[in-house]
Amino acid sequence: MVGLAVAWLPGCKTRQSSVDPARAAPTTTEAVAPPEVEKKIVSPAERAAQRERLVTALTKHPEPYLNLRADGVAFALRPRTVKPVQFRLAIPGLERWSDANVGRFVVRLPNGTQETVPFDKVDANGLVSYVFPVGGPAMLLFCVGPKVEDRGAVWEKVSHCSKVIVNVNDGRQRAVEPDANVTHETGIPNEVTPMIAPVNLRVGSELPATFSVLNDDLQDFEVAALRPDGSIDHQTTNDKGVANFQISQPGRWVLRFVKWQPDGERVGELVFEIPENK
Repeated sequence: MVGLAVAWLPGCKTRQSSVDPARAAPTTTEAVAPPEVEKKIVSPAERAAQRERLVTALTKHPEPYLNLRADGVAFALRPRTVKPVQFRLAIPGLERWSDANVGRFVVRLPNGTQETVPFDKVDANGLVSYVFPVGGPAMLLFCVGPKVEDRGAVWEKVSHCSKVIVNVNDGRQRAVEPDANVTHETGIPNEVTPMIAPVNLRVGSELPATFSVLNDDLQDFEVAALRPDGSIDHQTTNDKGVANFQISQPGRWVLRFVKWQPDGERVGELVFEIPENK
């Protein structure tokens, strides 16, 4: 399964700008018009259906799809390096790891390395354990769906993808936090990508994020954030798949989208925590 996941990485996009020498701007004073972006037309009925699916996903399943437990805390986004973290599968309709098709489960560590999180050993409570080896901001990448018969379609058949950003405590004080490479698209099928590292956000900040399925931006699409108090911030993406969210509360935020496909729903989410303002 890991080999299949890696095969997606060369196609990852990045939001950083670059210049292709073969397509450099002509040396002329004549202005060159930017290429037009074809805008998708969304009918009122389709938009209403998008919002209904999204509200259902947020109200019936407000918990992140990958549930973290540490030191008895039901959802811990600040684990410690010396203590194991337990993961519970929280996908609608899937309760056991043995029933799931896990297409990808890795952690991007703040030192620039990436590790696969083993999920083949499950304890009596149905939890998988992992110990973060280094401190600082890290990001879990998790994609899962129902079991599939065709093993060649394991990666393609995932239905839910989650990015969870944690701040691992190793007892050190850091003046400037790195972004843990969270502002780059990773190539997972259903992706929410923050354009600013959430560890640098505070109450009053604005967070732009991109939303995509199979590397295609979701244009003029209904997306939302579940605020810490349980209220929902509805937004619509622009023609580049970007939506902006006002960070109005401290606590855990969940950004999510739900896209209907002929073979079922595709859901992506981003989970992070905003600290109390000092």
